[in-house]
Amino acid sequence: MRNKTITIIFGTMFAILFIALFKMQVLDYQKYRVFIDSLMQKTRLVQGTRGIIYDRNGTKLAWSIKIPFINYNRNYDFNELKNYLSADQVNQLITSGTVELSSDQSISLEKLGYDIQYKELRKYAPYVFHVVGYVDSSNEGKYGIEKTYNEILKGQFGSELVLISPSGKIKQKILKVPPENGQDIKLTIDYNLQKFISEELKKINNPGSVIVEDVTNGEILALVSYPYVEQSINLIDTYEWRKIVNDKQNPLLNRATMGLYSPGSAIKPLIAIAGLLNYSENLPTINCKGNFVYTSKSGKVLATYNDWLLSGHGETNLIKAIRVSCNVYFYNLALNLGIDKIKSVADMFKIDRKTGIDISEKEGLFPDRNWKEKKLNELWYPGDTIITGIGQGYILLTPLELLNLYVTIANNGKAPVPHLLKKEQTEYFNIVNIDESIWKTVKEGLIEVTSVSGDLSERGTAYTIFKDFDIKVAGKTGTAEVGNGKLPHSWFVGFAPAEDPKYAIIVMFENGGSGSEKAAPFARKVLEFLMKGNKEND
Repeated sequence: MRNKTITIIFGTMFAILFIALFKMQVLDYQKYRVFIDSLMQKTRLVQGTRGIIYDRNGTKLAWSIKIPFINYNRNYDFNELKNYLSADQVNQLITSGTVELSSDQSISLEKLGYDIQYKELRKYAPYVFHVVGYVDSSNEGKYGIEKTYNEILKGQFGSELVLISPSGKIKQKILKVPPENGQDIKLTIDYNLQKFISEELKKINNPGSVIVEDVTNGEILALVSYPYVEQSINLIDTYEWRKIVNDKQNPLLNRATMGLYSPGSAIKPLIAIAGLLNYSENLPTINCKGNFVYTSKSGKVLATYNDWLLSGHGETNLIKAIRVSCNVYFYNLALNLGIDKIKSVADMFKIDRKTGIDISEKEGLFPDRNWKEKKLNELWYPGDTIITGIGQGYILLTPLELLNLYVTIANNGKAPVPHLLKKEQTEYFNIVNIDESIWKTVKEGLIEVTSVSGDLSERGTAYTIFKDFDIKVAGKTGTAEVGNGKLPHSWFVGFAPAEDPKYAIIVMFENGGSGSEKAAPFARKVLEFLMKGNKEND
């Protein structure tokens, strides 16, 4: 019955419209001919507004505003327009063919029949360039979240048919299909944390990156690459754009997901796991005297590899080796394992694979003999294996890939896909099934990095940084040599609380020096802010 009524109503409306048009165009054609012939029909597309991007707490990270404008028409009454536009606006309209209007101006002129149109301008919160990205002049996503979720965010086109009089004014909008606005989306980013990290990095002014992830579900709470573009891309003029492109610090590079770096000692937990998996009995204890001498079968010294502590660490087992970052221990362990076994464990963790995060990322490199022979046309030597044990040589990883290793350790083998779009279901990047005792041993070493005191040969490399911290942190420093007289990359990677992990963090400073001196203190500062914020929300 309802469908029949609706059909009757629409049928009646259509009949009335048909009769009116027939009367005007046929019966009364002579009467209306001059008026009809004088009108110009124009069909134009109107795009819906792009969706808003929010952080996890509802803070706007990207949104659109509609700016009214009017185009030049030689038939306009410019004496009338001067009553509503400034002299500068009138001059701009005549010389450039278009001029932007204020809201009040657009309302007044639209009432008079002027053809007011609207352009969409995308606005961005500061500090989120490498996460949110930007759109081009057509409001299509070109980078970051704007690109990944472009089809969801962008508005759909509608259309309108307008009749325009010879004076250029709109007489009537006859037909209109309304546009559809794009969907709003919510990200996992905590804007307050993102802002805090960004501002603190700016104070230090050292290129690098910081990522904070919720280990329970893969939500990225902060992802900062420094330096970053501080202006909105769509408001940057040609001169400023050239400055950005030619900046030696490369603010356009997202170092967190696209930068490839030697991980240094931050890779040692992976080597430790390889050792625990491949030794049928407990790993041996060594006497570290400050260097590792590699000899041939005949006893000839082929190479000497120094520890960072030239006086040595003395008697050192695996847990202590992680705690004090004993290079000599890991030289020995890597050489005894061989690159094939190390590589198989690296592949188990997918250490150099893209993580699946929903913005652009690069694939890392964990080399082996096949890679070297194919890429460099050279054999793999024992020396290559030795330095692989301390994260040097050919290894290149993004900070996100390295963080993913520690998330896996924190979760006893479960690595959720890191992501920026807020969602209910947790997807997994990887699951590593190994004996629980291995996780326990590695975690014990990582906890001792921040909690065991003593002299240089005994204390954890980040003990002085975290000794009075309220929450127990498991982590690892890294100091990755890069050569050419440059300072090493400075790393800290870890998770907290150590016994029941919630957050994982990675800090990397390019050519920042020692991991314990630069990256670890910054990591503590971020964790303090994070924990303080949680207490305030309790």
